[in-house]
Amino acid sequence: MTMVWTLGRGAIFTGALLFASTSAQAHVKWFAPYIVGAPPQSLSIVLKDTWFWIGIALVVVFFVLTRLVEISPLGNRVHDALDRSTDVLWKRLDDYVRVTVGAFFVAIFSVGGVYLTPDLRTPAEWVSWLQLAIAACIFFRITMPLAGIGILALWLLAIRDYDLFHLFDYLALGAGVAAYLILEPSKNEKLRSHRFEALRWGLAIALMWSSLEKFAYPDWFYPLILEKPFLTFGLPRPSGLSDAST
Repeated sequence: MTMVWTLGRGAIFTGALLFASTSAQAHVKWFAPYIVGAPPQSLSIVLKDTWFWIGIALVVVFFVLTRLVEISPLGNRVHDALDRSTDVLWKRLDDYVRVTVGAFFVAIFSVGGVYLTPDLRTPAEWVSWLQLAIAACIFFRITMPLAGIGILALWLLAIRDYDLFHLFDYLALGAGVAAYLILEPSKNEKLRSHRFEALRWGLAIALMWSSLEKFAYPDWFYPLILEKPFLTFGLPRPSGLSDAST
């Protein structure tokens, strides 16, 4: 078992679903204001960004170093230690995922007025009750596929209000967990065996999309850099960005 697999066990799947969207609205993207419908920077500008290529180089370097550690004697000892420490969880991994997802949807129900995540507000009260029903369906294997279908339906419905680009941030939740819930109770063992593989791919694609977004829409995150400059790890701020701009 590799370190990557160990870290990605409980993570989430993707499978991009293209769907038409309506005009965008202004929303808060976790910590900074942004406009969903703002046009991204052109690809040529992104490719000319030195830090873009430095970031890719660093990822490759750390990936190679991690792989070298994995195949070394030290890596084998680390794998064994991780396997021993997570053995109890590993034997009940499906139960762990189901309980975690179910608890999440109960929490979302208690928040109220959101699609799948607090970032996606909606005035429709029935959405909250549907999410409570999804939580209930997760705890019975026979109804797990219904929960998966419900999550996909909410993800697609949210596209109507929030635009496809923004919803790609939540592919892992919208399509990934749904795929797991549909595959897990399957009697076809070949299909069922791909449920955790789907979760790991979903996590990887979701993180890559979030990273790409920082280069395509840097203006969204300037206020956050000004408020918390330590997030740059000492790297220079973008040209023209200063404390005075607040």
